[in-house]
Amino acid sequence: MNRLPRTSALQSRVTLPALTGVRFFAAFYVVLFHALPWLSAHFTLPDPLRTFLSNGYLAVALFFLLSGFILAYTYEGHVDGPRNWAKFWEARFARIYPVYFLSLLLALPFQSHLTLASSFSVVAMVQAWNPLHPEWTGAWNYPAWSLSVEGFFYLCFPFLQKLVSRFSSRALTTCIIVAGLICVLGHTPMQGLGNWGLNTTFSRFLPLPLLRIPEFILGISLGNYFLRRGSVCRGTVSTALASVAVVILLSLPIGPWVSLVVVPFGFLIFDLADPENSIGALLSTRLMVLLGGASYSIYLLQAPFRDWVRALSDRAPHNIAKLGTPLTPILLVGFSIIVFKVWEEPLRRTIRRWFAAKPV
Repeated sequence: MNRLPRTSALQSRVTLPALTGVRFFAAFYVVLFHALPWLSAHFTLPDPLRTFLSNGYLAVALFFLLSGFILAYTYEGHVDGPRNWAKFWEARFARIYPVYFLSLLLALPFQSHLTLASSFSVVAMVQAWNPLHPEWTGAWNYPAWSLSVEGFFYLCFPFLQKLVSRFSSRALTTCIIVAGLICVLGHTPMQGLGNWGLNTTFSRFLPLPLLRIPEFILGISLGNYFLRRGSVCRGTVSTALASVAVVILLSLPIGPWVSLVVVPFGFLIFDLADPENSIGALLSTRLMVLLGGASYSIYLLQAPFRDWVRALSDRAPHNIAKLGTPLTPILLVGFSIIVFKVWEEPLRRTIRRWFAAKPV
């Protein structure tokens, strides 16, 4: 089988701070998407800006591509065999569940219609897996639906990575093209919360994660390609062009064909993984890495945090209360940084140590 030689990236496996930094913009884009009703009520927004903000949910597709890319980059060669599978799943649980659980605790006071079955599905992170109960997908803390999808991806990753890593160079290139075409032509980024069964004939019969897994596979394939070849689009020009293409596509009223944004998303991730990329250097500063680290909390805590600000504002004097909604995104960022530092990272380390101390 004709496999391309590995580069030094595989041996050194350097960190990819720019891909951490860009996560902040993706998370904040989703926050602005949810702020659009308030913005529209208080400001006259130009049509391109309104369209851009209304497409904010598509940042989830960027998260899915990033997840596949980073996992492939990090774990290539390290997820063979049941023991390594267990270590991988333990690491993923330690990474995502502390903030996930905190989001449920913060959201609980505002939930009055939870059933036992839907509650169990959310706690178990399988709320998006059941085609018979699509209404569970947004239960309790509705942004958590994408973490349910990610959980499914994590279960599949060791097996997908093993398969993709064995592809020849031609097969890997073909996989990237086919996965990209499926994402674009199948409009997979449009299949999310509230879009169940809208865009594909079979979507009402399939669990939601299967509708989004082409994006994850595309990320895995790009990650493996990067490990073999390194960046093939060095310099800031291609990164700038990809960024401009993302903004233009998200600002145009092109309906479901906004799924084309997956293509520049892929180029952007691939470019920013290059440590010599100048734009990547801006995203790799200490501040951006901190904000990127907090991006998971920004994304997952946005709904309960908004509810708490609203509840507290109702009890505040009017001149203070009216500042609650416009200041919510900024307050959310600050709160998420605190959560990242005092909750997410310490608990992740504690859980990892607990798993490591278990008898084999």
